[in-house]
Amino acid sequence: MSPIRIVVAAAIAGSAAMSANALDISTYAGNAATNINVYISGSTAVDSTLLNTEIVAVSPGGLCAANTIDVYQIGSPSQRLTYCSAATGLTGITAGTPLAIFKESALGSINGAAPLIAVAKGNASTVSFIDPAKLVAAGGDADCTTGSVAATAQFSAYATHTACAGSITTANIVPTGGVADVEANLLRTVPGAGTLSPTDISTLLTGAAGLDVVWGVAVTKNLYYALQTAEHLSDGTKIATCNTTSNDAAACTPTLSKSQVAALYQSTGLISWTQILGLNNATDNNVYVCRRDVGSGTEASFEAYFLGARCSSSSLSMAAQDGQFIFTSSSTGNVRSCMKAFFSGGTITPFNGDFNTTFPAVTFPGGEWAIGILSTEVKPADLTAAGDSFRFVAVDGVLPTLENTINGFWPYFSTDVFYTVAAGKPNAPSGAPLAAFRALQSKIGHPVLTAVTNSGFDGLPWGNNGGDLAPAGLFAASNPPTIPATASTAASNPTNAFSKSTGGSVNNCDTPVLQSTALSTPSPSLWLGNGNVNN
Repeated sequence: MSPIRIVVAAAIAGSAAMSANALDISTYAGNAATNINVYISGSTAVDSTLLNTEIVAVSPGGLCAANTIDVYQIGSPSQRLTYCSAATGLTGITAGTPLAIFKESALGSINGAAPLIAVAKGNASTVSFIDPAKLVAAGGDADCTTGSVAATAQFSAYATHTACAGSITTANIVPTGGVADVEANLLRTVPGAGTLSPTDISTLLTGAAGLDVVWGVAVTKNLYYALQTAEHLSDGTKIATCNTTSNDAAACTPTLSKSQVAALYQSTGLISWTQILGLNNATDNNVYVCRRDVGSGTEASFEAYFLGARCSSSSLSMAAQDGQFIFTSSSTGNVRSCMKAFFSGGTITPFNGDFNTTFPAVTFPGGEWAIGILSTEVKPADLTAAGDSFRFVAVDGVLPTLENTINGFWPYFSTDVFYTVAAGKPNAPSGAPLAAFRALQSKIGHPVLTAVTNSGFDGLPWGNNGGDLAPAGLFAASNPPTIPATASTAASNPTNAFSKSTGGSVNNCDTPVLQSTALSTPSPSLWLGNGNVNN
């Protein structure tokens, strides 16, 4: 999951750019008696959307008061700390109280559940978070690159502290709660590929829906344009307006079938693009895959939808990392970097956390064709950082847009889950930290906030039609979507009409169904429409 803005966006070097009213980390120790510390583990996809939920200035409002916000970050981010004064109107939290919201993103969604199960059994936590004391001891702002992000009509300004030293973390912190892109029973442990115990999940954790994430199939830009040529979408033969090469118009989007995507995700070095697509890359005809690690909810969602894996007795799975053709990444940002390396040349450092074999870094000259797995939360800055190296394709002729998801044409979304240790179990959260976690959970999928966040996802090759949706099970009754949805109505009211939790609990193995308890049945014209491109 990425947001309308991230910590490094528009950063201005130099401490002079910092907000004079920001609640700097140097005050943390002095506020020890009143600090509310909220430790969140898990999903990398949700990182930036969590930040937006902390700093949003429009209804329903964020967790942080304006002119009090400092954000510290290691990596992109592997760790983040937001320090601010609590906003007004938060249940169980006194306005103005110092609020420290920690987020770790080391292993993705698996850390949204597995560490909570461990501490619920009375075991020590192995999760690391930024340690404010170490940050101050290391020099505070001097240990980071300082800057600021200006306020907008939707978001508060905040002081940025990026590229902080990786040595300022402390392990063995018990998470207040965790976030997973799918429910815990679909996740795989790291290392190895074992499952979490269903009994542990049901007895030790409490989970609830948070946000619908719309996923897309990404390919390197050179493959995207090769597909356009093969489908006669660049010479005007099929569609008159698609009469130029390298055309990013929606109507000119090439398509793959679901079975082709499945075959590509299972490919090995023995498979060529000619065998699956009938195309030939004269530079290098090998199929390359940029995937996520086995503990990732992104990975779980792709395997479930395209391969039927993790949801049934299917023996299919994505091809395992081999350090030559298949590369695993620990975050969405690293998948984008992997795509860039294949498109324009660069070095890929495999993620070795879920394999017994350690794979070395590999450098590619560029010009290769690769397929990846990504959410549709893409900003211009994401494309720029990845060298404008990828595009989303249609699948079976359908674009992965918000309106197609709301209308039921694009069934490939997942509902994320916010987990805490169940009440009465060891290390169950309580008091103000739990209240803050619940406030984040209640706000993150709100239609108004989601609309504001989605407005920044305009880095897609065909406009700002990707991102997230407010889950139908939570919001459709009080905020029904327009049916049939258009790009405009989906942007202003991104509430899903289809649900993965009609029974009350999230099940991302289910085929999406209309939230009939809140919505009337759409007209036959909607069901018989195509929502497609190129046909």
